[in-house]
Amino acid sequence: MGKDVQELVRMRDVDTLFELLEESDDWMNQLDAAEGLAQLGERAGLDFLRGALQSDAREVREYAREILEDPSTKRRIEELEAEEKRKFAEKVRGARGRVQKGRKVFIYKSLFLPLGEILGDSPEGEAVDIPALSEVGLEGWEVVNFIPKRGSLLVSNADEHFTGAYFILRKEIAADDIAELDTL
Repeated sequence: MGKDVQELVRMRDVDTLFELLEESDDWMNQLDAAEGLAQLGERAGLDFLRGALQSDAREVREYAREILEDPSTKRRIEELEAEEKRKFAEKVRGARGRVQKGRKVFIYKSLFLPLGEILGDSPEGEAVDIPALSEVGLEGWEVVNFIPKRGSLLVSNADEHFTGAYFILRKEIAADDIAELDTL
């Protein structure tokens, strides 16, 4: 890590580290800033480093791997993840209390369905059953939104077409369902 970034970490200057991460033209400065953010407990730094492992540039992948394999970085990552788990467990305990008081608590998940499962084999405009959505609906899940997924169709050109959708599902946790909070 460069001396400038080390100084920013020492001063706990998260804002400047984020600026370096987002605006620097030098990938090494970006990775150093990400390392500094991770050392300061910022999840974004860790996510950036893990994303850099997928870079097309071998040098970027190697430098990110070197940072992530450093014992002090590994220790900080473990601490960060343990703290996130602790905070999440605390939120689940709070949710249990709200459910027991009769207040609303929701959990969410996503479900991807390919186009064939959404439209079936029915003629255009005819209603069609969607077994996967019916199944999660019977389990208490409600569709609150969907995000279409597009892909390229390589027939005569590279036109994009609808290939399926991600359905965002919500389920209200009632007192009888409180055990479901343990599965999160």
